[in-house]
Amino acid sequence: MAVFPISTLEFLCKSYPPTLTVEQVSEITSEQPQTIRNLVSQGRYRIPSFKIGRKRVFRLIDVAQFIDQQFLADPSHPSKKKPRRGRPTKVEQMAGQSGDVRVSLHVVGAQL
Repeated sequence: MAVFPISTLEFLCKSYPPTLTVEQVSEITSEQPQTIRNLVSQGRYRIPSFKIGRKRVFRLIDVAQFIDQQFLADPSHPSKKKPRRGRPTKVEQMAGQSGDVRVSLHVVGAQL
């Protein structure tokens, strides 16, 4: 698992103010500004926002939290990997012989 030296919030704080416009959120999330406006007006945008006068703004904390949630929800995230089925690979066999064993037990049809 990769270890990042700083959090998402700390990283974004260096480049953006505490409240973000639709255009700034579109830069961060790689979505088109009009898509964000459409989803906000329909009430389906996943990042909460509010209005200051006529301007729609988002809190930087909410945007950073959304990015972290997306990272954890990613199916390729290491915590989502299923254990492999079948015979162990050569590397896993060698690790088992050296004593550095990370064994996942798959008992089929056994009664406990």
